[in-house]
Amino acid sequence: MSYADIRQSLVRDFASCVDDKRVPPLGEYFPDYVKSGCEVLLDDYRLVPLTATTLRFLVTSSNCLTDCMLELQSKYAQFVPDDWGGHMEKGRRDLGVIGFNILEGVVLDIQEINPTAAHLEWAEPKLNVLEWERLLIHAVVDFGRSCGAKQIRLLPAHRYPAGVEVAADPARLAEVRVGLEKRYDDNAQASGFAYDESVDRFVLELGAG
Repeated sequence: MSYADIRQSLVRDFASCVDDKRVPPLGEYFPDYVKSGCEVLLDDYRLVPLTATTLRFLVTSSNCLTDCMLELQSKYAQFVPDDWGGHMEKGRRDLGVIGFNILEGVVLDIQEINPTAAHLEWAEPKLNVLEWERLLIHAVVDFGRSCGAKQIRLLPAHRYPAGVEVAADPARLAEVRVGLEKRYDDNAQASGFAYDESVDRFVLELGAG
């Protein structure tokens, strides 16, 4: 069996367990990531596991297609005017995503941590009360433990693609890099990851058997 076949088999077998039962309850650690002085309701938030197959049919905050993804969502209510006097739309919208690939091992390789690109006026206040990046990293770590992963890796800021337009503007590029360092490097280190030059990733060993 070729390496490609082995990897596809690994991804298929691993991704088959990406369901709600495999995502550790958000309530076990959610309070740790609520910013000081802020009050939020746990019931307003939930994590939704997604796989690459699912992502092909959904509009999400993802900037790239990864093997798996955990999406942080929150409740919303919106008054929608219509010819009958208006009605209230209720549901959940995505606040942010963390996407990761599955490497031979099993190793989870986090490729992106992004806030939503839509409904910003609604989403930003909800994101601003949380250390949401670290919350999502914690979710992947717990998810990795529940699925028997041995290691979690996290992309450093200097490896994150800046985009053609940003790269062409040195001032804008510098500004974006500062933001990426806070989102990726600072949060990785605050979450207990250590930079490993040999793989050019922040790494957390889980020691799973």
